[in-house]
Amino acid sequence: MHRKGIILLLIVFLAGCWDERLYKNSSVVSLVGVEGKVGEYKGYYAYPKLIDNKSKIMVIEAEGISPRDIRNKADMKVEQTLDLSELATLLISSDTVKEPLYDILDIYFRDPQNPISIKVALTEGDVKPFIELTKEVTDNAGGYYQRFIESTEKNTIYPKLDLQMIGSTLFDDAIDISIPYIKMNEEKNIADAAGVALFSGQVFTGKILNPKQSLSMLLLMDEASQHARIEYMMNLNDKEIPVTSEVIHLKRKWTINEAMGKITMDYKIDLEIDEFSKNHLYKKDTLKALEDNFQQRIQADFEEVLQILQEQKSDTLAIGRYIRAYHPKMLKDDWHEQFASLTLEPKVKVSIIRTGILR
Repeated sequence: MHRKGIILLLIVFLAGCWDERLYKNSSVVSLVGVEGKVGEYKGYYAYPKLIDNKSKIMVIEAEGISPRDIRNKADMKVEQTLDLSELATLLISSDTVKEPLYDILDIYFRDPQNPISIKVALTEGDVKPFIELTKEVTDNAGGYYQRFIESTEKNTIYPKLDLQMIGSTLFDDAIDISIPYIKMNEEKNIADAAGVALFSGQVFTGKILNPKQSLSMLLLMDEASQHARIEYMMNLNDKEIPVTSEVIHLKRKWTINEAMGKITMDYKIDLEIDEFSKNHLYKKDTLKALEDNFQQRIQADFEEVLQILQEQKSDTLAIGRYIRAYHPKMLKDDWHEQFASLTLEPKVKVSIIRTGILR
């Protein structure tokens, strides 16, 4: 046979995945939990296993001095190597991130087999109950929390965040992150979305924005998702009634006064009324009263959240990035201190552009 023919034949037979890994030889982990501190970490690895023709969630626990150490020791406790290539969610105890967050995340960035789309969330207290919960509700432990987080993102409570976005933010001094925060509802034995945890640099500030405050923060960031519902009890005709609206459109404009260290933050928000149990929305006076009420309440909520962010020195709005891009001479070395001293003045203008099918 001609030499070229032999080479081509060899290429055909040798073609394939040189780095092929068979799942049957691995324990495919979809959920990881980490708690503790440097030198005293504890890790949890959840993976499915077929027992009596039924898929069940197995959890391996390990202790070690570092995240890599606990993974190595967890490997020694399973009959198959732990495979994190399908990892969907990483849960971290809120007590653990009182030290730099990157201490936990480093090994997930260094391993090319780890997906960069991993969801990350903090838990109230120990991680273990949140890991154990998945044994009762699903056969895909990581997928359960991934869907939980994504559904909350769609309702503009959690920011759209994954491992890649966290990695691109942690080492930028001009922006801070907020991470989904979940707590255990012990009565119903389910996880609840409790808001977001604020970071200043790589360290958790200890402050949690509740879901309502988190929604306001995301609107300030101009990151309204698929649904952004705003609800208040309003006094109309001397009677308190609940009114629910949904953000249809938001337009943001920031104006910076370098000399005064002041930022005027204009927001024009268009709303649709989702719930209004009374009649007469067609009347201009009623509509105007609703617009004014929403405008005052949203303005107050924005002011409250901005005050919290400055008190915690947590620039989740990326004001530092904005100043660096358009007013670079204004940016000082210690941005967090500068951010806390700025005058932030939100101005909200609300228009109700839809009132629903019934008027």
